[in-house]
Amino acid sequence: MHRFIVKPGNVNNGYVTLEDEDLKHLRQVLRLGAGDIIRVFDGNGLEYEAELIDVDKNKALAKIISSFSPETEPNTKVTLFQGLPKGEKMELIIQKAVELGIFRIVPVITERTVVKLDEKAREKKAERWSRIAAEAAKQCKRAYIPEVMKPVSFSEAVNLAESCGATVVLYENEEKKCLKELLKCYTINKIRDIALFVGAEGGFSAAEVGKCQQKGFDIAGLGKRILRTETAAISVVSIIMYEMGELQ
Repeated sequence: MHRFIVKPGNVNNGYVTLEDEDLKHLRQVLRLGAGDIIRVFDGNGLEYEAELIDVDKNKALAKIISSFSPETEPNTKVTLFQGLPKGEKMELIIQKAVELGIFRIVPVITERTVVKLDEKAREKKAERWSRIAAEAAKQCKRAYIPEVMKPVSFSEAVNLAESCGATVVLYENEEKKCLKELLKCYTINKIRDIALFVGAEGGFSAAEVGKCQQKGFDIAGLGKRILRTETAAISVVSIIMYEMGELQ
């Protein structure tokens, strides 16, 4: 059954309205029409089964048959604080993190971030990243679209993470505590939310790590090999989801 994303405001009084790109895909590619059954989700956790009753060049109208909340969301919310990398790496990280069940993604400008963005560029990037998150959620049958924030400073990221139940900061120079040992210290299925910090190319500076330690965040290494930022992010989100029982 074909599945579409709509804004919450497009679900009203038992009907769903599809517009823009979804309408184009519905009409011109799939060639659906009145009487066809579709699935629609609003990005906030609800999914609908609906019957198309009218399709024209401006919009498609479908009558809701049933609504439900798919059991696709992890019990614990994981927020990825990702040091902003170069090129298109951020797009890959967002796509895969959404597939794995991430709750929110916060791009972070760190001391070693090479990319320079003004306010307009930050907004433009956030819009594109949000579209990538939405498409990834659609593909993997999630009914919730993770928020992708505009890039924030490292200090802002630290302040945001303070409200989380646990915070893990990956640091390549941490030799005493590895991620495996750290996760053993948590009763992970009882934690409401987890913050994960991954540095950009070059990792975090000693000063940034020191600031995290002052806040009581947990610093962890990933073993003997240095991973690329995109590899580290995807790997550790996978590991956390496994420990939470979300990959079984």
